[in-house]
Amino acid sequence: MDSAGPKSTPQALEDLCFATGAATVGATSASAASTCLSPRPVETIPHSVYESAANHVRTRLSSRDLPRVAFICGKSLQGIADKLEGEIIDIPHTEIPGFVSSTVLKTAGRLVFGEISGTPVVCIVGRCHYYEGYSMKHITFPIRVLSLIGVKTLIVTTAVSGIAADLDLGDIALVKDHISVPTLAGLNPLIGPNFAQLGPRMPSMYNAYTFNLRKLAFKTLLSDPELQKRGVRMREAVYCHTTGPSFETRAECIALRTLGAEVIGTSIVPDIIVAHHSGLDVLCLGLVTSVVAKNDEPSAEEAARAALAGQKAPKPKDVDADDDILTRKGSVKKGSQRAADLNLLIKRIVDNL
Repeated sequence: MDSAGPKSTPQALEDLCFATGAATVGATSASAASTCLSPRPVETIPHSVYESAANHVRTRLSSRDLPRVAFICGKSLQGIADKLEGEIIDIPHTEIPGFVSSTVLKTAGRLVFGEISGTPVVCIVGRCHYYEGYSMKHITFPIRVLSLIGVKTLIVTTAVSGIAADLDLGDIALVKDHISVPTLAGLNPLIGPNFAQLGPRMPSMYNAYTFNLRKLAFKTLLSDPELQKRGVRMREAVYCHTTGPSFETRAECIALRTLGAEVIGTSIVPDIIVAHHSGLDVLCLGLVTSVVAKNDEPSAEEAARAALAGQKAPKPKDVDADDDILTRKGSVKKGSQRAADLNLLIKRIVDNL
């Protein structure tokens, strides 16, 4: 005879674990308690929450074509969203279930839907970062939702610091691979129960940055007269992900360069991991907005000896302040001008998709 109490469904168990900071997938009522009360509870977001957000977006878009291409617009790289064509639909993040808002930008984050040369696209404006206090699940939430509404290609733009000797301010780094310090330390957005509807349990990240898209980016740049006339420089690079918000020390930069990193940033990798897990093709373009000084660290001992001898200690020519390892090469204005070049390159790439 059935018990008089309410029956537990997989969905109810899923929602219960979401509320308590743990999760279960396909669990039975008998095992639910032990699953949710595991010694290492991890945060997860039920698949139903992703679906709710995706349905909200579909409703706002009504009968228009759903986008197949999505952009993540890095800070100060939002020009592509401002120049979309066709009917523009702007959905604030605050309206979408499960979305969180960036504390970095002065304006609220939003999804901007429009077209580029007739291709339906969507731009994520106002990405969130782990250093703002959000979980990895929350900062990657928009990628999950866009994959559910049919997006197949993700193009990411971001500002980066160059640590390779041949990178200059205003160069475009076409990311071919990454070194993720947080991921190696156990901070991965895929940690926790895996929902088969979203992707495989243990995806390979060996080819996370789609080769054919990188090839297309170079073909587009090399064959476009206007981009060539503007002198746009682009090269492939390995991106190093750190959490921020503090910048790296001099010793950390040397260590990361030794490991093979060529540019550094505090974003994109969680999004890339989730996008690849969701089966999306990925292209990532970083605009070099600062470069790490190549000089040696000033010697405090030599400076002290020089001071005691009444002499002035020599100062490395690249150093503007004793504790500043980031120095601008060229001009900041040059870097901002390149943002327009990057947006033009992206438009040309979409034209050729």
